[in-house]
Amino acid sequence: MAEKISEFFLNNLFECGGYACHCEKDIKNVVPGMPPETTLKLYSELDKPLRFSYAPRAGLNLTGIAGGAIAKNILGKLLATPDGDIDQHIDFFQTYGFLLPIKSDEYESIEADVLIEIVNRIKAMLYLMNAIAGQKDYKRILIHTAYLLYAPQISLNLSEVEYKTCKHKFTDLIENYNLFVDLSRNQEVFNCGKYSVPDTMIGCDNPVDIVFFNNVRSGADTDLVGSKSVWFKNLFAMYTGLPNVGENLRTIIDFFYHYQTEVGIFREIEFKKITYFAAPERDNFSSEMKIALLKIARIVISEEINHNISGIHPKYKTDNFAPTWQVNNLLQALYFSIFYMKPGIEIYKECNNPNCKRDKFFLVEATRTNKEYCCVQCSRAAAAQRFRNRQFDN
Repeated sequence: MAEKISEFFLNNLFECGGYACHCEKDIKNVVPGMPPETTLKLYSELDKPLRFSYAPRAGLNLTGIAGGAIAKNILGKLLATPDGDIDQHIDFFQTYGFLLPIKSDEYESIEADVLIEIVNRIKAMLYLMNAIAGQKDYKRILIHTAYLLYAPQISLNLSEVEYKTCKHKFTDLIENYNLFVDLSRNQEVFNCGKYSVPDTMIGCDNPVDIVFFNNVRSGADTDLVGSKSVWFKNLFAMYTGLPNVGENLRTIIDFFYHYQTEVGIFREIEFKKITYFAAPERDNFSSEMKIALLKIARIVISEEINHNISGIHPKYKTDNFAPTWQVNNLLQALYFSIFYMKPGIEIYKECNNPNCKRDKFFLVEATRTNKEYCCVQCSRAAAAQRFRNRQFDN
């Protein structure tokens, strides 16, 4: 039964409609010894309409026609889906509808890995926002920022819409830019064997050794483990050859160059994890790098949100002459609810009750560092479990 909320609809900042969906899994074994490919087959159930509303402090909720919340904190419920668990993701979509419009009279086919990556980007951005709020967690800031910048763009082609994840300019360059500047007639190189690069992070020119430059360009050995990787080679080409690309992009290039030449070169970047070619020298992670990383994190968050709410438009209600927003699908609603979060003030925290059945991830003020549980029931359940554990130990 819907919980009645006083003046709930009067406080709504936006609403969104949709439908529950039905989902089946097709599992296909393609290559011997390799994991099977999983494809989801979905269709919308027109006899199960859904309505979502967003209100300050209440978040994005599934609401009823009578003016109450049927299910609260939809974004927190998406965060609570176990990473990579496609069955749990299916349960979410069957309850709250698919992220984008899908047909009702035939199946839409979606690769499970593609869907997981789209959800991971939502999670990574929220984790990143959490990491820069309050006491800064620079390791997590680096992991989530690098993931969003280095991960390839994902496309989802449906019958009614084509969706693409945000492709940052840096993402395109790190995949494709390999044009090295011609230094054969550079006077500085001829005189002293150095090439000065204007560097926004250190605030002055940074001299690059020409021997190192030539070795990276040609793929020869250097003292820097991992310098032969395509990612680093493209980054080095950007660093030395793209001085006039705009302040934000140049900050990103300069940071990743300094981090990887002074701390460690990335071998692989996954959701929640970075691996290196050699053990990273974390003591070299300087205060200048931290300042630049925070700036980059904010740039990435801004670009991710702007990309995903670009299809939202203002509209005026004719029934009560009230301004509102035209939100077209659940994916836009999720990102728009993030848009309305107060940066640096509100964060999503994970409930410390391992058996939480309510709001595993809940919205809370960043300054409330002692808020460890989503509700009183979870706090009491955790206290009772600690008491039982002590009794057992004795």
